[in-house]
Amino acid sequence: MYGGGLRIALVARDVNQHAGPPRVAAELVKRFCHDHEVSLFSHTVEGIDLSRVQHHCVPAVSGTWLLDFLVFLACSAAMFGFLRLLSRRRYDIIHAVTGLPFLFANVTTSHFCEREALRLERGGLAKAPPTTVLGKLRALDYGLYRRLVAFLEGLTFGHRRPKVRITVSERLKEDFVRQYGEAEGDIIVVPNGVDCQRFHPDNRALYRDKLRQGHNIPLDAPLLLFVGGDWERKGVRFTIEALSLLPDERVRLLVVGPGDVEAYRRFAAERRVQGRVTFVSHTRDIAAYYAASDLFVFPTLYEPFGLVIIEAMAGGLPVITSRLAAAADYIDDGVSGILLETPHQPQEMASKVGLLLADSGLRDTTGRRGREVAERFSWDEVARRTLDAYQAAMRR
Repeated sequence: MYGGGLRIALVARDVNQHAGPPRVAAELVKRFCHDHEVSLFSHTVEGIDLSRVQHHCVPAVSGTWLLDFLVFLACSAAMFGFLRLLSRRRYDIIHAVTGLPFLFANVTTSHFCEREALRLERGGLAKAPPTTVLGKLRALDYGLYRRLVAFLEGLTFGHRRPKVRITVSERLKEDFVRQYGEAEGDIIVVPNGVDCQRFHPDNRALYRDKLRQGHNIPLDAPLLLFVGGDWERKGVRFTIEALSLLPDERVRLLVVGPGDVEAYRRFAAERRVQGRVTFVSHTRDIAAYYAASDLFVFPTLYEPFGLVIIEAMAGGLPVITSRLAAAADYIDDGVSGILLETPHQPQEMASKVGLLLADSGLRDTTGRRGREVAERFSWDEVARRTLDAYQAAMRR
């Protein structure tokens, strides 16, 4: 299928089917291991048959973003140094799959431009709500981690080198060109894929009632779904505000992903909707949450792709998202989804949520057309285009 018989080393902190970048790593491993010699350097790996893969478990720590990042970066570099110098291990391709600024890599997939996101924050577009002392310490840790990543991003992207950079969208490529103009000639765009069998409209019959009952959500309640971390940037605050503006008090909101739950519970209480918001910090079966919901809402301020948007569309779920998400480039406004012009203005989202909830025909149409769009995103195509990027790297 792929041809070649390459010796490929894939570097990713986590490899699984639960989150965006780790899912990209998992899908590539599954497809490459049949025709190529694949070595995987990761701290965790789930849902992958390792019988065809040489897995090197890289030490890491949990608890802080900064320390975890530093330990994984140092240990993975040390392991590579050992294999290359003492074991004489050589690879045709060393691919940092999840955006890690790994200095040995000759191919890097970037899912985010840290310098661009920091620029937006300095402009006041993404402000974290007041939080507890523990929350403030976590925010400090995350802020230091991001600034370190931005610094290393500049080292790896700021100069022309005989390497290939993959970005997951044309929008993200533009961000890197804006921030690091010299890197333009090194960038290849490979959008993410989606598993249209795992995320399917038929899941509603399997999961809808059971999942709602498990979270004490009435079966007849209109249910909005938000999925993702980094809540300030992705707009959980705006979503809760929009919920408070809806005249139908039966509407509920599910927020799935890691974040400062206590701070946002207090914010929901201030908006008098605390009993209508359910937080789920982690799940291994996100497809069930898409299936249990009526609308997917994602008023992000900056999103270089937005895999959750495509997954929701694959599940036949009507989508309301910001034009600032790169995945919005694939949405025909009012046909295959609904786009927000000003995601930080909750009145606009409340209006469009109300429009969809009041019109079952429009919900059905946007859900069906959104599914048709999602069917164009294939992990097999991602693997094929990634191999093309490998060939470009090897020619250099």
